[in-house]
Amino acid sequence: MPKPKKIPKTVYFNIDHDTNNIHHVSAWYGIVVVALVLAAGSVTNYFLTNLPEALTVADLERYPVAFIAERAWDNLKSFTDLGPRVAGSKANDELAVGIFKREIETIQATKHVNQEVIMENQVVTGAFNFTFYGSSMTTIYRNVQNIVVKLKGKSDDALLLNCHFDTVPSSPGASDDVASCAVMLEILRVMSRLPDENRHSIIFLFNGAEETLLQASHGFITQHKWAKDVKAFLNLESAGSGGKEVLFQTGPNSPWMIDAYAKSVRHPFAQAMAEELFHTKLIPSDTDFRIFRDYGNIPGMDLAHFLHGYRYHTKYDSLDYLSLPVLQRTGDNVLALTREMANSEHLSANNAEPGSNTVFFDFLGLFFVKYSMRVATLINATVALLAVLIPYLGLSAAAGNQANKAIRTEALYGFSSVLLGALLSVTTCAAIARQLEALDRVMTWYSNTWLILGIYCAPALASHCLMQMFFNAFFKNKKSTLSTGMITQARLIGVNLFWSMISLCFTFAGLRSAYIFMVLQMCSLASTIPTVVGGLQRTVRKWIFLHLSVQFIAIVCSSFYYIIFVNLFVPITGRSGTVVNPDTIIGIVAAIGVLLSCSYLLPLLRLVKQPLKITASFSAVSLVALLLACCTPIGFPYRDASNANPTTQRHLVTHTFRLFHDELGLLRHMDQGFLFEVQDQNGGRTLQEYIVSDDSFVPVEKMDTCTNEFFCGIPFDAMWRQAHFKHFWQPAQGPPETHNMFTLAYEETNQLSEQLRRIRFKAEGSLQSAIFIGTKPGVELVAWSLHEFIPPPVTFNGQEGYFAYITHGVPSGPWNITMDFATSANHEGFLAEMGVVTKYWEYHEMYTEEFKQLLQKFPSWAHVVPSVAVVNMLTL
Repeated sequence: MPKPKKIPKTVYFNIDHDTNNIHHVSAWYGIVVVALVLAAGSVTNYFLTNLPEALTVADLERYPVAFIAERAWDNLKSFTDLGPRVAGSKANDELAVGIFKREIETIQATKHVNQEVIMENQVVTGAFNFTFYGSSMTTIYRNVQNIVVKLKGKSDDALLLNCHFDTVPSSPGASDDVASCAVMLEILRVMSRLPDENRHSIIFLFNGAEETLLQASHGFITQHKWAKDVKAFLNLESAGSGGKEVLFQTGPNSPWMIDAYAKSVRHPFAQAMAEELFHTKLIPSDTDFRIFRDYGNIPGMDLAHFLHGYRYHTKYDSLDYLSLPVLQRTGDNVLALTREMANSEHLSANNAEPGSNTVFFDFLGLFFVKYSMRVATLINATVALLAVLIPYLGLSAAAGNQANKAIRTEALYGFSSVLLGALLSVTTCAAIARQLEALDRVMTWYSNTWLILGIYCAPALASHCLMQMFFNAFFKNKKSTLSTGMITQARLIGVNLFWSMISLCFTFAGLRSAYIFMVLQMCSLASTIPTVVGGLQRTVRKWIFLHLSVQFIAIVCSSFYYIIFVNLFVPITGRSGTVVNPDTIIGIVAAIGVLLSCSYLLPLLRLVKQPLKITASFSAVSLVALLLACCTPIGFPYRDASNANPTTQRHLVTHTFRLFHDELGLLRHMDQGFLFEVQDQNGGRTLQEYIVSDDSFVPVEKMDTCTNEFFCGIPFDAMWRQAHFKHFWQPAQGPPETHNMFTLAYEETNQLSEQLRRIRFKAEGSLQSAIFIGTKPGVELVAWSLHEFIPPPVTFNGQEGYFAYITHGVPSGPWNITMDFATSANHEGFLAEMGVVTKYWEYHEMYTEEFKQLLQKFPSWAHVVPSVAVVNMLTL
């Protein structure tokens, strides 16, 4: 008799289990929760952008010692009317310097009789080795300028305030950084009219060469006679255009400065997280903070505007996109902080506390929180423990000891569902980013950042919902004595466990950003404790209402970080190069934002009758957003100024003249062309569509000279740019109209020893320039007169070489450069190959008709920085 066939066991994905359970609610309540998240984000955005009312000259009678934004605005306009102020240009080193002298002389004339205001115009020359994004170089500055003002106090010990008035080419630099200089002038004006001297002196440094790799601040802190008196500093910067200034770097080892900030600042906006984020080098910028810290061994604070980073280093960094309230807020804060620090007993005392770090953050600018890292360890560990222990014990008491195992099991499911949901959401966002890159639809959210909610946040939420549904369907115990509501509360214990583990990992790794997760757990405790004390675990709705009420505060906190990250990283993707897919970065930011904002809401999905509807809704939103991004003009990344919010694509174009010399110095070849630098993922496509006319347009690495010339013979001006951004080359019909180039004339060779030779050159020409050298096999560059130490070599095109970056301010005469080469015992032949670059910024008279016509081909939404360069390639 044949055996009966075995009927396979079927497992059903029962997403609607216990649909008649009194704890279950309609799927439409999921929309209410989404609305709660969006409302919290709106509250956050309001506080992030809200600015105080600006004071005008008419308010002087009521507020005689207050910061007056209107006066600062008048100064700001005087500087921006000059246009771009590149270090070494007439606009920077003559006209801007003249405005400072005039304004400071007026301040000296109107100061209080008890105050002493001293002004000096420092013209300084120096050099130092500098590493940025892995590229090392020697940076040399000759005759760059600083305007230095001292408001004398009872003590010579001084607080330093620093800004810079030079700009990058093609930008009027309103926010970056002459607005800070205007703020400092107004602070000097106000404080010089007070009847009482400050306890300590205040030095105002208006530096004229920051955009040239932080050179003028180095000249002050290493050579000025007042530098030895500086005990602390405030550096005012900008990486955006407007909004609130954020405190994003402090110290080192000076918690008293955070105390001063907490005591004095009226409108706090400070995050220790921002400091740790900046130190990851994800943000392609650096500030004078680095110079004062590393070369002056001085503690300080770094404050900067970062909103609207699209305008940073473009022609749109102008008065048109700034406002008086921006200056008022910054002025109020910096004036109050300056007064506090200049009269603090801690300024003179050596209060450095090695290894001390302060955790600090504000809540929507309403209040400021600070405590030491030692206290943070205690707080974080205590909150992490209580966030798990209190709800567990409370639920155990409500359900009975016999339910303890079930509670622990459900908590484990809650932990696992959040962890796996986070991994799935990141994977989903990364997959979408990769697919968009394959479709050539990168950065569709660049102008319309709300698309990120649909393209990445919605799929991330759908991923979490799917994981919750999976656990609800496959990990359930029908014999459990826990009600659906209690199971959900037990799952929330798992969420607490998830954040406790992350918080403790951050804490014991020494990362102060652990406070972000601690605050989330504090909010959870704020609803858990009343639930336990009131015995609300068995109620149907009361505990949910309490949980959601407190979670609104948690979502406000977490959405704050999401909005900051979006406002910071989206503009950065427009200048971050082509190495990393920007959609991947934004996708990860979105996934993290969803996790922070919604982790304590996700277990509530168990209470919904038809969770698949919510999941499907998020998927539908994502699909609609992708269609809008890929198939409509909404997804085009860039906008010109016609919509009042320009979001441009950045390009640098250099009309280049190259001269190749033989070992005798005779010209063996010359050519000319256009070097294109693109700063985002779409730049190459733009060039192909608007600029390319024939097959001669090639990536730099495919140039003919890359096979037989050192560093391809291209006009390096800042080594990190060549390594970081994508470059293209197109031959030109004629050379640029150049004059007064920077030259190195061979003088002599001295045999210092049997295997050591010194070559001496005479350098002439007060222009922005660069030198790069590659030695032959068996030869080593062991010293040069540019600096006492040779920097580590850099690599480009598979070749190693040494790079020197040279800035000229006030014109100077010729100067000597020597280079010492050590050779091996059997070396014969040449020592090295060398490139000498002259870079002409803002020399519009050198633009040929061919160059002008090329620039006109770019679309209106492109910000193009044109320049001219001459490269002389030499054999030594």
